[in-house]
Amino acid sequence: MTKYLLKGATIATCIQGSKDARVHKADVLIEGNIITRIEENIAPASGVEVIDCHNKWITPGFVDTHRHVFMTVLRANHCDWLLTEYLVKMSWSVQGSLTPEEVGIGQLAGCLDALHNGVTTILDHYHAALTPAHADAALKATVESGARVIWAPARQSQPTEIFPLEFGKEAETAAWQRKKLAEWGSNGGNLRPDGRVTLGLGYDVISNGPVSAHQEFLAYARANNVKIFTAHVVQGPTILRWRDAGVLGPDVVFSHCNVLAERTAPDDEMWKALKDSGAAIGATPEDELGMAHGNPVEHEALKRGVKCGLGIDCTSANSGDIFTQMRTGLQWARAHDHERIRLNKVTPPFHNKYNSVDAFRLGTLGGAEALNLAHLIGSVEVGKRADLVIFDADSVNLGGADDPIAGVVFHASSEDVDTVFVDGEIVKKDGKLVRDWAPVAKELRKMADAIRKRWPADVLEARWKKWYDANGAPDLTSI
Repeated sequence: MTKYLLKGATIATCIQGSKDARVHKADVLIEGNIITRIEENIAPASGVEVIDCHNKWITPGFVDTHRHVFMTVLRANHCDWLLTEYLVKMSWSVQGSLTPEEVGIGQLAGCLDALHNGVTTILDHYHAALTPAHADAALKATVESGARVIWAPARQSQPTEIFPLEFGKEAETAAWQRKKLAEWGSNGGNLRPDGRVTLGLGYDVISNGPVSAHQEFLAYARANNVKIFTAHVVQGPTILRWRDAGVLGPDVVFSHCNVLAERTAPDDEMWKALKDSGAAIGATPEDELGMAHGNPVEHEALKRGVKCGLGIDCTSANSGDIFTQMRTGLQWARAHDHERIRLNKVTPPFHNKYNSVDAFRLGTLGGAEALNLAHLIGSVEVGKRADLVIFDADSVNLGGADDPIAGVVFHASSEDVDTVFVDGEIVKKDGKLVRDWAPVAKELRKMADAIRKRWPADVLEARWKKWYDANGAPDLTSI
């Protein structure tokens, strides 16, 4: 059993069962994959590797509740696109041409990108399960990466034509995905022997076909050990569809949920459905604000007691870290609150309504709660798994800061992440990934260049214009 003693650190963590955070000096003992002691002045014992953490901060590993990991192979391709434009150009065009090798390298690079940024847990909505080979390639890379992942292949097929939009392989795809779901769930839903990768399911098709078919399939998935279900909600009634079908529960995470932004009534039926069922939100404020989803809702969710965490969404369009999500969401919530105060000519508050602890909680324990993993991860507490991030508090970005929570939320970046543990294993050390990044980068570049050559920007723009001229923008009220 590998043992580590982290000596002399400042620990910053939210505490399970509390809205508060705790910052204190202590040593942390890790035995195997478990945090076994958090005390001052723990004496080093034989067989324990000591890591000097003086002038360092220890936080929980960050939790990402909505990411499309494979899209790292398309990095920087979609940064200026609207969501509607993305659907036509990427989801209905580029995605269908990707090879298993391309999604595989995107998956591996995306998981390593997360680890580099201190993101130790990911809910991966994997919507490129085009064939069994594509699914197997992505799963293999996920397991190999060392990240903690709920891998959620999507129950959907790729369009066979977009002028008009047709899904000619739906029956065939549904059949093999159903069969593979039983295979993946056969070991209790554990896709890696140590349980670090578990089975989820992306399910965006609930508006298609009879309700009874969805009830049957979701029951089948639950019987085959799917741990988490995830679905996109932008401006549509998806939450109520799940509720009315009787399939909404605490194992469901809805990404975005921008439709809730202006639903302010205390007993609003969508908010109530989430709270009553225990379902959660995976908010992605950077992406939502940039691609015209609508306004973010994570801080409203906190206020209402609805489970909520943060996420990246598309790594092809957004940063791969939770730091950006924490500060973007927090500052937007503050700005929106200030705007309402000015418009309504209300007396300004004595303090900001939302603070650094709120954002930090969303990025750590809040995400763990959303994924039903708070008993294992999300805070630095005895008995929990050793998913930890060690920050260099003397770095250029953090030097001189005495509040690690505000420091992490407002000033930190990947360069300040010194060490990352996942399940007691060191995956980043001395500021560098343990896994050799150079060959991954080489293969990533090769695959990315091939995709861009296959889909030149002018070809994609022409497809988008053709669609827009014929149909207008896709209707987000259906999503």
